[in-house]
Amino acid sequence: MFHPREIDRLLTEFTQFITRVNRHILEPKLPLQAVYRHCPEPVPFAQRLDGEYKPIREGEVWGKTWESAWFHVTGRIPEDWAGKVVVAELDCNGEGLVFNREGIVLQGITNGSIFDARHARSLVLLGDPCQGGEEVDLWVEGACNGLFGVQQPRDPDDDDPARYGHYEGKLNRLRLAVLNRDVLALKYDLGVLLSLLRSLNRESTRFARIARAYRRCISVFAEDPANAQAARDVLAEVLEQPAEASALEVTAVGHAHIDTGWLWPVRETIRKSARTFSSQLELMNRYPQYVFGASQPQHYEFVKEHYPELFERIREAVKRGQWECQGGMWVEADCNVISGESMVRQFLYGKQFFMDEFGVDVRNLWIPDVFGYSGSMPQIMKKAGVDYFVTQKISWNQYNQFPYTTFRWRGIDGTEVITHFPPENTYNSGLYPESLRKAEANFQEKDRLPGFLSLFGIGDGGGGP
Repeated sequence: MFHPREIDRLLTEFTQFITRVNRHILEPKLPLQAVYRHCPEPVPFAQRLDGEYKPIREGEVWGKTWESAWFHVTGRIPEDWAGKVVVAELDCNGEGLVFNREGIVLQGITNGSIFDARHARSLVLLGDPCQGGEEVDLWVEGACNGLFGVQQPRDPDDDDPARYGHYEGKLNRLRLAVLNRDVLALKYDLGVLLSLLRSLNRESTRFARIARAYRRCISVFAEDPANAQAARDVLAEVLEQPAEASALEVTAVGHAHIDTGWLWPVRETIRKSARTFSSQLELMNRYPQYVFGASQPQHYEFVKEHYPELFERIREAVKRGQWECQGGMWVEADCNVISGESMVRQFLYGKQFFMDEFGVDVRNLWIPDVFGYSGSMPQIMKKAGVDYFVTQKISWNQYNQFPYTTFRWRGIDGTEVITHFPPENTYNSGLYPESLRKAEANFQEKDRLPGFLSLFGIGDGGGGP
């Protein structure tokens, strides 16, 4: 057992250990080379060569607010890295979309999110394993903005040049690295267990056993990445321990909410859709059991028009059952101000798109971020062939807690639809035990229903898990 005054020190020690482990995930590292073309406005891949390119190195500035650039990244994997997992570490201090030399979209990149400081997507897989000696030839479309647009001063002066937002494009990382999968997996194990510790009763048996295993893990790792698997073995027993017999089940679906127009121009929404969707397809290649869902046919239409090859891969993912078409509306529409006719047409065009393009009859309405709901919605939903409703924002009320999380919503004409508010009270879950245990406590129908929905991933400006 641990003395109560020792526990806070232990949790700090465990947090610091994760930071030290993180330093060993990418070792060794080598510089890559790049040239770039500055673009005041977005330029498609086919026109990327119609301009002047200049060399650029780490730490140099390439653009300003809302501007774009094309980067041509080159290098060669060392021969003695044969058999290792090799990645490119790319960070342009904003968002980016990575292509191969043939123009095939590989994935999006971003350097962070306001929702989770741990979230960054800066690694592009090059070889798993590599043969050694392979050429690196990537094209990156950089965007001088973040997931949430540009940086906004809180209370700017009238003459502040950054009054309406500012952003700096800067090449933070341009590296080739060996990815140590054992160390990366150890980091994930440690993160899950630390989150669980923070949510447990400090006097419980489970807390004591996890804390003991954590301390043994630190000793076994001994600041040597070669010991990562042995350190994971120490944690295996506590990770395999089942939850309590009465614990609820969680249905987790990958999610990336994308506002069609909010803190960025619509032309950026087009690119956000491509970054988000390509990253999810890349995850599906690595994790065949992974399921991602996306609503809003307008975003699919953007991708179909501007990235047709990517759209065809989405079709295949839908057929495999790894991609879930969500929400019967054309966009996640406002439901307070619009007329009944407008709402009907949202369903008409939205459901028709999913049927025409994917052969899927979407029977749920998915609007987690809407600001309110018309009393006529259950009737319109039912008549449109929609039986289920998922939303979230009403649970964020500053003063009044909504009394239900899963219930039948009865409209003004008496029509009912089954409705669910994910009890984590977010559509940007990190799937950490702290959040899930709070959700279990918050789930109002836990006395009769077996589980709830978790929407995990970074959203609002896209991103996803």
